[in-house]
Amino acid sequence: MEPFCALSTPAGVSGIAVIRASGEGVSELASKAVKILRTTGERTDAALTSLKGYESAYARFLDPKTNKTIDNVVVTFYEAPHSYTGEDMLEISCHGGQAVRQEILRVLYESGIRPAAPGEFTKTAFINGKLDLTEAEAVMNVISADSARALDASNSQLMGKLRSEITEAENKLYEALSNIEMMIEFPEHDDTPENTKAVEDKLTDSRNTLSRLADSFGRGRLLTERMKVAILGLPNSGKSTLLNFLAGFDRAIVTDVPGTTRDTLEFNTEIEGIPVTFVDTAGIRETDDKIEAIGVKLASIAASEADLVLYLIAPDASYDAVKETMSGLDASKVKVLFTKSDKGANPLEDEIKTSLNTMGVTGFASVSVKEDINTELIGKFVKEAYESAGGLNASDITVLSARHADLLRSAAGKLDEAIGILKSGLGVDVCSQVIRAALDDSGQITGRVVSDELVETIFSRFCIGK
Repeated sequence: MEPFCALSTPAGVSGIAVIRASGEGVSELASKAVKILRTTGERTDAALTSLKGYESAYARFLDPKTNKTIDNVVVTFYEAPHSYTGEDMLEISCHGGQAVRQEILRVLYESGIRPAAPGEFTKTAFINGKLDLTEAEAVMNVISADSARALDASNSQLMGKLRSEITEAENKLYEALSNIEMMIEFPEHDDTPENTKAVEDKLTDSRNTLSRLADSFGRGRLLTERMKVAILGLPNSGKSTLLNFLAGFDRAIVTDVPGTTRDTLEFNTEIEGIPVTFVDTAGIRETDDKIEAIGVKLASIAASEADLVLYLIAPDASYDAVKETMSGLDASKVKVLFTKSDKGANPLEDEIKTSLNTMGVTGFASVSVKEDINTELIGKFVKEAYESAGGLNASDITVLSARHADLLRSAAGKLDEAIGILKSGLGVDVCSQVIRAALDDSGQITGRVVSDELVETIFSRFCIGK
């Protein structure tokens, strides 16, 4: 493949930057610009082309046209096939100034190493069999992970755990197809209830695995899109004070005047390793103020879009107002915080708990932001909402891609259909066709069955240097 190169570190001034180049003959093309000063073996007369795999050298990077030094760099050579792309690769670590990077890239371009396309390094690794498609897609998930759980899930996929689970399910389907072929070939011996049941068991096991993986996307979506937690309540229930507490600084204006918050305010953070966006909303009440009314409407929208609603109730709250404003909420995702508990127990707490329990609300806590009382329970509510999003049978592996989840559901649905065909006696040959269609779905996840168009679409979303 024609050699290509790109900056692999972010734009902007930094201590160092890394420029990568990959392709056959990449060392020969770059050699005129690199004068080695010292290698790891203390050689001072080595040429770039003499470096061994995984050997680094301290060198001067020159403009061959003028013999002018651009920068002193560290060059590392990775020999095919033992490199990220499976081809010969160079990594040039230089100073992180804009002019230095641009000049090194210009010289590389002039030497015959073209600019890389988005995701071309990882795409090349996939084409050369260094990564399957699940692992390749996980690379960008690792790069974009903004929480500990997102990073763990991405690394799990990068290490091949998703591929392993899918492959195990596929192997059972191939065994089922083999059994079916025997039934078709020798029906007098093999088309028996026992053999049919063996095929059904294999299909059921595979279906359960694929469904379990698909269910885990409930959690995966929260890791990639962030869990949205809306903070709701009547005016002056402590919503903005709670947001400021969670943020660690004054993100929202706090006053004793009802209706201070007119718009939604957001703050991103990490709770229990989960990426969370907290949304502070206007106090919910009837108002003649047009601007405040818009804020109240936005609060309702935020509640409907949220994965978790924290409904705050202050000690002086009106029971009727609380009941009325909560009537339109999805009780399954509401947790109630009785605020300002440092001032004493909320006189309505028992009555409200009883009433809201009948509505399906199950999570309650008495908290005080001022005295930091029970505020850790907010993290508990966030964690519970995250874990329940994966379903009762969620996998230890968390699927992060909507594309993967859709294909897993499609494959599982086809296996349900195949099981139904098998039970109905419509014929094992018809069942076989449906199983193969399910295998086509799973193959689009691992890359075993994939079109050039899909490959281009996936890797076009990558950053250029990866």
